Amino acid sequence: MIADISNIACFNKRNDEPKLEYIDLLFASVPTKIETIGISDCALYHQIDNKKLYKTKYLIPKKIFEAPAKIEADDFILSYAKENNALILSNDRFKQYDIVSEDWLREHHIRFMIIKNQFYFEQRFIKLVGDNLNDNSYNLNSVLSEEQSIEG
Repeated sequence: MIADISNIACFNKRNDEPKLEYIDLLFASVPTKIETIGISDCALYHQIDNKKLYKTKYLIPKKIFEAPAKIEADDFILSYAKENNALILSNDRFKQYDIVSEDWLREHHIRFMIIKNQFYFEQRFIKLVGDNLNDNSYNLNSVLSEEQSIEG
């Protein structure tokens, strides 16, 4: 799975800085059996609320890869996911890109929500990974329908 880290860190941001806590929640919520590759915009490092911890916990150990400066990570997220037939975790709609077809994106795009410091995946993700998610996530996620549009 490819995680759109900038989109996750900026979830429901309004006027706040992107939050490292949201990235922590993501990596704590994804089952270890599911390889998760994070890709972020280079600018995220300069905007996130805890630069030092972001760098030492995610950038240095290569859990998150930064797109080159002044190039949006979305290009790399879509290209890498297409090449590797991977799921994409993001609330971005990717409408301005033609790297993948709408049908391909519909099959591979997983949306999320963060509610009260809990990371919730779209129901389709739950079906794809089975019982690997923790019970709390599964119960709330079971009410999120596949057709529901979640935007960050």
